[in-house]
Amino acid sequence: MTIALFAAGQLIIFILFYLSFLFLPRQRRVFWPAAGAFGLAQAVLAAGLTSAAYQAGPIKAINAPIWVFATALLAVMSALFFYRYFSGRALAELAEHQKEAKNKIQQVKKAEETIAGLKSELQREETRLTDSLKFYSTVRELAECVDFDHMKRVLERDLRQSMPYLAGFSLFVFNEDAGRFEPQIQHQLWLEPKWIEDVLKQEVQRADKVPAAAGRAAAGYGEGAGGVFFQRDPAKREIMVAPIVVDNSPLGFFLGTMELSGGAGARVVPAKNEIAVCAATLAQELRFGLLKALSFARVERLSRVDGLTGIYRRGIFDYRIEEEIARSKAFKNKTGLMILDIDHFKELNDKWGHPFGDIVLRRIATIIKDCVYETDFVARYGGEEFAVILTRSDEAGAQRKAEQIRRLIEKEIFYHEDKKVDVKATISIGLAFYPQDADGVKNLIRAADEAMYFSKQSGRNRVTGRSQMPL
Repeated sequence: MTIALFAAGQLIIFILFYLSFLFLPRQRRVFWPAAGAFGLAQAVLAAGLTSAAYQAGPIKAINAPIWVFATALLAVMSALFFYRYFSGRALAELAEHQKEAKNKIQQVKKAEETIAGLKSELQREETRLTDSLKFYSTVRELAECVDFDHMKRVLERDLRQSMPYLAGFSLFVFNEDAGRFEPQIQHQLWLEPKWIEDVLKQEVQRADKVPAAAGRAAAGYGEGAGGVFFQRDPAKREIMVAPIVVDNSPLGFFLGTMELSGGAGARVVPAKNEIAVCAATLAQELRFGLLKALSFARVERLSRVDGLTGIYRRGIFDYRIEEEIARSKAFKNKTGLMILDIDHFKELNDKWGHPFGDIVLRRIATIIKDCVYETDFVARYGGEEFAVILTRSDEAGAQRKAEQIRRLIEKEIFYHEDKKVDVKATISIGLAFYPQDADGVKNLIRAADEAMYFSKQSGRNRVTGRSQMPL
């Protein structure tokens, strides 16, 4: 029984001290106090058990010297074990293992940082790829536009997504008739056409040393990133200017202003060279869209406008008179109709020739347009007949307009270049009003036509209102 207690006590002491050493620093200055405490515990245990055994009765198999020897032997063996645990080689091995573990931890952290950087770069590339796909989808659709309304819808709908750093944009197109650049599309960026013209001249002089008087030659715009440059406008905003060039001459300009980076909710603006590349690509595709849109506008204008006189065709008049009468019915106001017919025009053609007759038609059409308001509608109704829709007009005002037209044509001298003679012409005019003279489009045209023929029958070169005719 005593031997069993001794062995159990030694095992408990050994386990307790081993567990203690696991949590103590592995240093020699810690070992000696711990070893002393361990030996003392063993001695106390042996002495206690020996005393208990003697008190219980005589011990024949084991005496006190044997207990002391066994205790000392176990203490020495335990000390040797723990000394090996705390030896220099063990400590060196421990330091080496700790160093390796530290290096591995650093490598893992570095690998994690590298992976995080790669993930971030991958996300940026994915975002850039998505933006590029959106951008090229936008420019592809722009190249397919055939009119400015479609182009405006595409730009306003898609450009904010494909070029999100643009706070606003404008598209200026050269107007050949006016001889200047005019805005066709403006979205949150309003600029003066004169500033555009000045910017163009300055850029040509700076980049190519071409005199401003040379017009709009812009050979330097074809180099680099499409000739895109940046300029501050009178409001001190930095404006990106992308020329849209055809045959070394700018057809127009795409302009955009960038959001300021750094503010709350502001987007990060890319580098200028990246913006320039995107803007150059956009301008390249806009070139095809603009050519189509201008061609479409020209064809549409030719389909709506009479080629000889420059006023609207009969088909457009038919549509417009229906529209105006419907508006008059809705808003309870008057609409006047003036029918004009050149007197003896067939004889004039036969005597002086059809080319001279065309000159007379063009000049009379111009006189009529100059005498009416911009809100009025002038059309060529037939061969030598004209029609004027007078919107929201009263009878007295319409009568004055008609008289003015009649007098000016009567005074006009048409000079025949080949015959070297002056030729005169007159016109007969009929007036009718909705709703007092007619209840619809057909009856209004009939009433104005009847008034015009009454002027013819009354001696020509006169104005007759439908209400002035005898019943």
